[in-house]
Amino acid sequence: MNQPLKNEYEVNEKTIALLALEEDGKIRTKVIEESLSFIVDRTPTKVIDASCRYFGSDLSGRISGTKAITNYTHKSPIVVSGMLKLYYFPTMSPSRVECSWISHNFVRHFSPSATDHRKTMVQFTNDVQEELVVSPGVFSNQLERTAQFRLMYEKRFLSSARHSFVSELSPSTPVR
Repeated sequence: MNQPLKNEYEVNEKTIALLALEEDGKIRTKVIEESLSFIVDRTPTKVIDASCRYFGSDLSGRISGTKAITNYTHKSPIVVSGMLKLYYFPTMSPSRVECSWISHNFVRHFSPSATDHRKTMVQFTNDVQEELVVSPGVFSNQLERTAQFRLMYEKRFLSSARHSFVSELSPSTPVR
């Protein structure tokens, strides 16, 4: 690639995917945003961890939080920022350097790759298509688990907001 490598990056509302890319024998991250893409000289999981830290946690804490809510123990989707609704899921175990991370917000369509049934062709909402090293079944499962996690996570905030106000007794109410 002709563009210089970036050393740091935090995901934001425009981040579509963090894709593992092997260059010069090293795994780097191809960042896809709504209107551009570029390379970061870190693995996708390290970019996700740095992004979680930027928003006040770390990847391990986000994974633990997901497990507490959903009981998912492997390849857990995470919320990088609940306020910004940044939900990501891994394509494989995050302990593998070739793990990519996909934003739940930007997947338009996916299908089996035309060249390899063990890969998935993903079309994002900006019409960019990428072939990912993940089976369509696993990709579908990860997308569904992220949707379920998102629903459960956001529901907690809605119910907390409803129950956060404690009414005080009025002076005329007898106390028993």
